[in-house]
Amino acid sequence: MNQSAPKFIGKRISVQRSKEDIVITITQQIQRWQEALLIGWLMAWTFCGVVFIKYAIQTTVMSDRVFFIICSSLWLYFFVKIVKVFMWRKGGREIIRLSKGKVEIINAYWKRGLPETFMMRNIFKLGLIKRDPGNFLAFLDDSFWIIGGERVGFSHSGTKIRFGKQLELKDAELLVRVIESGMREFGKE
Repeated sequence: MNQSAPKFIGKRISVQRSKEDIVITITQQIQRWQEALLIGWLMAWTFCGVVFIKYAIQTTVMSDRVFFIICSSLWLYFFVKIVKVFMWRKGGREIIRLSKGKVEIINAYWKRGLPETFMMRNIFKLGLIKRDPGNFLAFLDDSFWIIGGERVGFSHSGTKIRFGKQLELKDAELLVRVIESGMREFGKE
C-alpha cells in the first residue's frame, strides 16, 4: 500500500496519495480566541439552562412551571447544537476518499464518521459553489459558531452534494483541482 506522506495544499487541507486511493482531509480547527469564545458561550448557556431547570422544578405555580419547562426544552435544543459545534471545531474533519470508480465523503468527529459513497460515473458539475458576499446568510455560513459554509459541490444522480466547509476561495479552488485529478486517475471502475 505504498502511501506517501501527507501534502498540505492549504491551511486546513492535506492530501495523501497511494496506488489505491487519494485521501483528502479538511480539518475544522479554529483560532484560540474563537475557541475561547465558544467555551464562554457554552458555559453561559449551561448556566442559563441550570437556572431554567431549577425554576421549573421549584415553582409551585403551574403556569410558571409550564413556562420554564418550555424554556428548558428550547434551551436543550440549542445546547445540543452548541455542543455539536464545539466538538466539530475540536476534532471534526471532512474526509474525501477517491478510489476505483467511487468517491467517499465522511464528516468525522476525530476518527468516527459514516461514509457517503458516490459513484464517479454519476458525478457531474464538480466545482465551486457560487455565493453572494453581500448576503447576510452567506455571512452566517462563514461564522465559526456554526457548522456550514460549504464551498465545493457536485451533482450526483440529481442530488446536490456539498462539502469543504468554510474554506477560503483559493483553498477551495485547489481542492477542486485535486479532486478532478483524482477522478481522472481513478475514474475507471
